[in-house]
Amino acid sequence: MSSITGVSSYASYLSLVRNLSNGQNNVDTLSQQLTTGIKSSNLAAYGADTQKLLDLRAEMARRDSYVQNINTASPRVAATDKVLTALEKMASDWQSSNLMPFEPGPPSVTTPYNSHPDAMSLSVDTDKSSMTVGARYTVTAVPSQNGSNGSFDVTVTDGLGGKTTRSINLKTTPPSDGKGYNFTMSGGPGDGAVLNLNFDKLTAASNSTFTVSWPQADQMKDRAEGAMRDLQEYMNQRFGDRYLFAGSRYSTEPATNLMATKQTSKVTLNGALVNADDYYEVTVNGQSFGYQIQPGDPKTLTFLAQTLSTQMKAADPTLPMTVSTANGIITLVGNDPCKSFTVSSRVQNAATVENSISTPSTTQTATTTQAQIDRFTLNGAGVDIGDTFEFTVAVGDVDDPYNQKYYTAHPDEPKDLPPYQSYTVRYTVNDTDFDAGTTTVAAVADKLREQFANTKPAPPVSIDAMGSGAGISLTSNTMLDPNHPNRIQQFSTTGRAVNGSLDNTMTVATLPPEADALTDIPYVDPPDLPFYDTDYLTKRSNPDAYRKSQVGIDDGLNITYGVSADEKGFQTLVQAFRMARVAATNPGKYTEYIDKSRELMSQASDQLRSIHSKVASDLATLESTKTTHASANATLTDRIAGIEGIDPTEVAARLSTAMNTLQASYTVAGQTKKLSLLNYLA
Repeated sequence: MSSITGVSSYASYLSLVRNLSNGQNNVDTLSQQLTTGIKSSNLAAYGADTQKLLDLRAEMARRDSYVQNINTASPRVAATDKVLTALEKMASDWQSSNLMPFEPGPPSVTTPYNSHPDAMSLSVDTDKSSMTVGARYTVTAVPSQNGSNGSFDVTVTDGLGGKTTRSINLKTTPPSDGKGYNFTMSGGPGDGAVLNLNFDKLTAASNSTFTVSWPQADQMKDRAEGAMRDLQEYMNQRFGDRYLFAGSRYSTEPATNLMATKQTSKVTLNGALVNADDYYEVTVNGQSFGYQIQPGDPKTLTFLAQTLSTQMKAADPTLPMTVSTANGIITLVGNDPCKSFTVSSRVQNAATVENSISTPSTTQTATTTQAQIDRFTLNGAGVDIGDTFEFTVAVGDVDDPYNQKYYTAHPDEPKDLPPYQSYTVRYTVNDTDFDAGTTTVAAVADKLREQFANTKPAPPVSIDAMGSGAGISLTSNTMLDPNHPNRIQQFSTTGRAVNGSLDNTMTVATLPPEADALTDIPYVDPPDLPFYDTDYLTKRSNPDAYRKSQVGIDDGLNITYGVSADEKGFQTLVQAFRMARVAATNPGKYTEYIDKSRELMSQASDQLRSIHSKVASDLATLESTKTTHASANATLTDRIAGIEGIDPTEVAARLSTAMNTLQASYTVAGQTKKLSLLNYLA
């Protein structure tokens, strides 16, 4: 083979290889165009349209970015819109009398429990009374400090810090305020409440208790508290990994307990006096504080309350509360509105003496020469303050006061008998006499002798001398009248002892919530946090709580969106529900508080509507702007397609031709003799 022939053959070989490679590249390019729908991903292929294409792509990318921003913000704004719709409905619904009645309804009063019915028995006139929700009324009667013997100082406590005392003597003092006795409470949430009590009996120291509830108001209170729990849940709504209303504190729950308030508990020492050896104990958060009354101690509730409160103030560990006392009532106020505490109490009263009076008997019958003598004895190892002893001497027949039956039965006897008359002597052991030595039944017998001697008009009977002991003898001043031989009994005697009991008790009660102060708070920037905010106890203000999100949705158009749980509308709605709850627990001021609650509900509705309108406007702006971007992107897509787009039919035809050509080239190459550089050199 000549050198020229060899070179020519090898050149033909290389040309064949190049043709096959170009054919394959042409097929690949046409296949990619048909698959992607564009002429080329290489901008150099577009020549003069390159810059125009870049501008169109940049504008589309910018609008896609805005759409992405909108898609991020819209769901949160839409969720906020739904929550505000629910809150507006809540505020609107609660202005209805179905949820907030105009009146608290009638009270339900339990039947008074009279611990010693023979000593004191009372009833409550609810029509003439105004009482307090949650009150446990304790009525305690003790011998009067200043009144005459037989008078009682009656103290009423409500267990909520209210207390009042007035002196009553059923024998001598009719009520000055109409039927029944009015007791006007002083102190605590029941200040000014009036109890009208009717006393069927009041002859010795005793106590009675009864409780008051307001079913309709209680139901409203339950509804209000349920609504507040719902409101708290709305305020703590999450969207994805964020709280909707927490501002920029994305992972911080914005609202704590909306019903939180500093716990105020009252420990009321019921009664007026204490006895030696009485033991009182108060337990606070598991720590017990107790004291036993010593013989030399003042027998007052004030002394006891001060002693117990002093122990509490010196507690170790320190109690998380403020302790104070006044008027025999211990007040405990918690330091933290979000933390409650437990309080309980017990009283161990000293043993009491059960006294009695033996049945009077006639030890000497009247004759024409001797008087009638009756005798009875006061029994007991001692006496208690508040015990009452009495006896009655009666002349004549109570069933025949004017002796008409007797005259009918004895028509021959003269009609000169005196009419029926009774003389009652009663003595109640009071603390003054007890401290002065009236501690035995013999001393009490002398008190009865003293009173009997001072009875006016004087009875036709004489009593034995002072110092004659626990047995009392009564001698008639007359003897058997010969003109009335059938009238042997000159007088009759009855006696009884009514055991009083100073069964002191302690009542523990947590006061109902008080009304929030409705005062305008000066504006500061950033605003102070409301009490229910999570950061309230550690920070009085926190700009993160109010900081809202901002998003760009178009050229020169940024939207600041979001609502904070500290917005005025939320605060007003919380105040409205708290006021409704206060109304339910203060029937004496129900109308005043319920009117305030309705007014606040109306304000909250307006404020929420204003907030909602901004949210709705933002949502509408986001949607309309997104629609604008979508329309613009459709136009951009068409314009870009006009530059880089292909005719699928044309490209398919060219691809078919290129593939046929390539196939033919491979066929020719397969039939050509093999030729290589190695063959040529050989």
